[in-house]
Amino acid sequence: MVQTTEITVDIPMQEAPPSSIPLKRKQNSHEHKAITITTPLFSYIHLELQTSSFKRPQLDDITAKSYITSALLQFLGLHGSAISIDILKTEDKDVWIRVMREDASAVVAALGGWIRRLGNGNEQVGWRVKGKANWLGGLVGERDIEEVWND
Repeated sequence: MVQTTEITVDIPMQEAPPSSIPLKRKQNSHEHKAITITTPLFSYIHLELQTSSFKRPQLDDITAKSYITSALLQFLGLHGSAISIDILKTEDKDVWIRVMREDASAVVAALGGWIRRLGNGNEQVGWRVKGKANWLGGLVGERDIEEVWND
């Protein structure tokens, strides 16, 4: 008779070999981007037409452009007439314009010192510079702030 004995040996478990397929990371659904704000190309100016009479002036885009061009021509000569002016909005006696940033200081100086006689010379008009900003949002916000303090 042959006797067999069974012996069980406890063998430690081996690690599974690494798979040859690399694991993919879960991709984010959005990308992170950084934006640097450079110096703006344009400056924005808020003007108000001042008159010596009590009647309200009729101000439209063409009249505003004519008055602005006259002021630039008087102050800077032919160089002033070459400055590009974009009229953004005309409302009552207020005008919002856009100019190249490099020309903004010259435009403010020209408009702030300009006076024109109308008709037989009894009435005068001139520009009041109410604000200047490199961003339109900053200029529009000034109007609301001014109304708070003038109530």
